[in-house]
Amino acid sequence: MDLILLESISIILITAVVILLIFNKLKLPSMIGLFLTGIILGQFIHSTDIITKISELGVIFLLFIIGLEFSIEKYSAIKKYALVGGILQVLITTLLVSLLTAIFKFPFNEAIFLGFLVCFSSTAIVMKIIQKQHLTHSIQGKVTLGILIFQDIAVILVLLLTPLLGGESIDLSNLPSTIITLTALTVIILAGALWIVPKALHEAARTKNRDLYMLLVLFICLGTTYATSAVGISPELGAFIAGLLISHTEYSHQTLGYIQPFQDVFMSIFLISIGLMINVEYFIYNIVLIIVLAIVVLLIKFIATFITGRVLKLPIGTIVSISILLSQIGEFSFVLAGEGIKYSLLSNEMFTTFLAVSIITMSSTPFLQKATPKILNLFKKIPRFKVDEELTNIKHEEHYEEELEDHIVIVGFGVNGKNIARACDHYDIPYLVVDMNPVIVEKEKSYGIPIIYGNAANENVLKELKITSAKCLVIVTNTLESTTKTVDTARRLNPDLHIIVRTRFVRNVEELYEMGADEVIPEEFETSIEMFSRVMDYYNKDVDEIIDTIDTLRSDNYNTFRCVSPEEITAKLSERLTDLNVGSLNVSKKKRLDEYDFSDYDLTVTSIIRNNKTLVGFSPNFPLEIDDLILFTGNPENINCFIKEQYHSENETIPNI
Repeated sequence: MDLILLESISIILITAVVILLIFNKLKLPSMIGLFLTGIILGQFIHSTDIITKISELGVIFLLFIIGLEFSIEKYSAIKKYALVGGILQVLITTLLVSLLTAIFKFPFNEAIFLGFLVCFSSTAIVMKIIQKQHLTHSIQGKVTLGILIFQDIAVILVLLLTPLLGGESIDLSNLPSTIITLTALTVIILAGALWIVPKALHEAARTKNRDLYMLLVLFICLGTTYATSAVGISPELGAFIAGLLISHTEYSHQTLGYIQPFQDVFMSIFLISIGLMINVEYFIYNIVLIIVLAIVVLLIKFIATFITGRVLKLPIGTIVSISILLSQIGEFSFVLAGEGIKYSLLSNEMFTTFLAVSIITMSSTPFLQKATPKILNLFKKIPRFKVDEELTNIKHEEHYEEELEDHIVIVGFGVNGKNIARACDHYDIPYLVVDMNPVIVEKEKSYGIPIIYGNAANENVLKELKITSAKCLVIVTNTLESTTKTVDTARRLNPDLHIIVRTRFVRNVEELYEMGADEVIPEEFETSIEMFSRVMDYYNKDVDEIIDTIDTLRSDNYNTFRCVSPEEITAKLSERLTDLNVGSLNVSKKKRLDEYDFSDYDLTVTSIIRNNKTLVGFSPNFPLEIDDLILFTGNPENINCFIKEQYHSENETIPNI
């Protein structure tokens, strides 16, 4: 391991941690802290090439996630805003910037390129603000999302046009080979999207091996990026294509959960690397010019988006909100600026100025967004503008999806999950299902069940299940670790959510209540309750007495049974039942169940406990193992006679009853 690289990364990370802690205390945006980290460290770290190359993975993963979340079906209802709004916003911004720079005698190609640099907004910043302010399902959020989608796709086209703006000519002699290469790549991508990638993900998911699945996803992302780069296509477009390969599969939500941490880490390093490139001396010396240019950029982008909103006939209040959200320069512009230097469209001095201006516009966005009400009040004073917050011009069918509220989220689609779903269908209660078995997901989807593949412990999966607007979460899986993580994450995302959990053992009840569950149903205890209630019914016991016994045992959230063994549970059940006793027998030799004379003593075997697991539904010739515990019921005298017979005949170990 290169110790210099390790030292540099360690210094960067600890500095970022300290600065972000301070920014968190001051309630300042973390993005400004990351820029500041880079600016400070730039005075001490002089060789940044390796860090810059590592940081480029942040852009790769960001575009991969954009492709992963892109869905024609999902965004078809906002195509008006994504296409019309996106095209207008990009063209108007580019035109205004190009005209302004042309006034200062910039060459035509450089003026157009500067317009492209400014027109793109920051997907990372805007989406974080939208999510934090709960604007995702508002009209502001939907229109902004539509324009950002167009920008994210348009930046790929601009990257392809940049060499032409830089004076590179198209070599027509290579056109046939280029067409053949692109055709072959298109065929491979289509084959991958339709057959190869879904099949590979399906097989990886079936193994339930997290490491295997994650490595496969990383290979799809980085491998596709490498393959497209090798044939002359930008790595950004390759990463976007890689995301598209998975976006239409049922594994997209779980994949997003695996990739998101990588994207967060590398995007943080990317933003720090931007700060590393800032020349502090130049920044201080030209501070007035930089601030003026930043204000000009903010105004131009505000005006361009405002005009776009008016063409779309949006309310003034909505237009102002969107214009502020999209007023900054985006992270993709940094990538584009790098290409501009490569093709001599930007000088080093212009690049430094552009970085400084971009950082100021990005850093100002959270503060401008908070000032939206004050800015809106200024528009109210202008007679020409009628500030109306009612969304009268937005048709219901233009909403990209029908919002689901007060629904039930079912985690696990085994027998219990299916029964809950059937009950929901019967009573017309909306529900969504998630399961980690790809075979079940594929099968149930074909039946029209609203089910997705994923681990409910993952925040992205829960968000896809619209957990924030759900009324109830029902967890019927068997894995305690996953269940506790799901409860904790769901409770954090929706404090008002009612959470019902099934667990296998009574001893886990307390832990799940502490994690935030509202109701915990231990399978171990409920199975024994059901068995004993049927036994009592078989012996014609009074129904009210049986119900009273069960209610008493269930009272206080099973508090009496949280720290007791299965043998102690059966003993307590015996105390509540007057005419029948519960007996138990420890097996000391391997034999079949029918080798014991239970029927001769009119005894009924109710269950067998093996390694703290309760076994039911066994046949008469069920093979027993050493240390199995057989539970049975019957008349007290018959139980005693049976136990004495077993003790004298086979010297079995008989526990105290």
